[in-house]
Amino acid sequence: MENQEEEAKDVSRVSGSSSSWSRFPVSTLKLAVEIFDGTGHFGIWQGKVLDSLFQQGLDIAIEGEKPEEVEQKDWSIINQLACGTIRSCLTREQKYAVKNETSAHKLWKALDDKFLKKSGQNKLLMKKRLFRFDYQQGTTKCTHHYV
Repeated sequence: MENQEEEAKDVSRVSGSSSSWSRFPVSTLKLAVEIFDGTGHFGIWQGKVLDSLFQQGLDIAIEGEKPEEVEQKDWSIINQLACGTIRSCLTREQKYAVKNETSAHKLWKALDDKFLKKSGQNKLLMKKRLFRFDYQQGTTKCTHHYV
């Protein structure tokens, strides 16, 4: 019975019924996110970073607008922590382009625009990956690799 009461308190914190944002661990699982250097699969990396932000309770910063139940002081901390988490998963070269961004939403969007939109640079990268592709007879699709 006591466990159910504790779970109910946790659910009320998650649902935002309290007047102030509070950090809570979603689980004890630690997600390892590889450092993104601009050449890997951005969508996969982005999903892992989003999972990490969710685990820390910082994913609301990506949404952009401050929820009414979160105080401005807390919102500032959430943004700083989310920006720090995202930047910690970037190489120095990638960090440099977004080093002055203080909004997690704008930082996320800038990375999204840079790596997901169909730019000439992204098309060139995909062509390089295609031309370096090495098919090995007798292997499955999942085990193919780039040279």
